[in-house]
Amino acid sequence: MEIVYDALVVLHLLGMAGIVSGVVARSVAPAGPAPAITMYSAGAQVLTGVALVGIASAGLVAAELDNTKVAVKLGIAVIVLVLAHILWRRPESGKGVFYGLAGFTLANVVIAVFW
Repeated sequence: MEIVYDALVVLHLLGMAGIVSGVVARSVAPAGPAPAITMYSAGAQVLTGVALVGIASAGLVAAELDNTKVAVKLGIAVIVLVLAHILWRRPESGKGVFYGLAGFTLANVVIAVFW
């Protein structure tokens, strides 16, 4: 099960990289595939995160869980997913939605590293 868990960690990190690259691409060129990249990457983040927590909480790997951290990160990840969906459906959305998406993404990374 360690191999599956490690593969999910890689996919989770690739999802984060996809969100960051979508944010950077959107800031450089507002028109293009950036909203779709960001939305699909945010979806991958939520799905792989839930799978990682499920495997860890079932005791199938030697990983400790902090349920408060998981709840905070899941809440932020869902906010990022909703904001990415708004930008995907309405590319002309205001800069506030875009900056919110970038800020919540940065907050989730900071929480993952320092908490």
